[in-house]
Amino acid sequence: MCSLLALPGMDLCAVCLGGEQPVCANGCGRGVVADGKLCLVCDEPPATVDIGDCPGHRGKKCGRAVQTAGLCGRCKIEAERDRADADAEWERARDAAIAAAEAAQATPAPF
Repeated sequence: MCSLLALPGMDLCAVCLGGEQPVCANGCGRGVVADGKLCLVCDEPPATVDIGDCPGHRGKKCGRAVQTAGLCGRCKIEAERDRADADAEWERARDAAIAAAEAAQATPAPF
């Protein structure tokens, strides 16, 4: 007995049919019934605009209920991805600067 929902119009889920469980088209990583679908959390309609509603992220207005850090779950995931990308870029720049400084120190200056 499988715990996953069957594909629309089928008796089995995607995993039981020999595939992998599809994930939310929004990129949150939650499982969905079929490819290209949104999970229940991402598919929920935006809350009415009121204090405590998510302001959005990257210039996109949201309006869903705030869950943590002043953002809804969807915008929080996007913000965390942006932060991870920025951290990775900073680390690459730092590593390149260190390598350049070490290369300059290894080569003696001509007299």
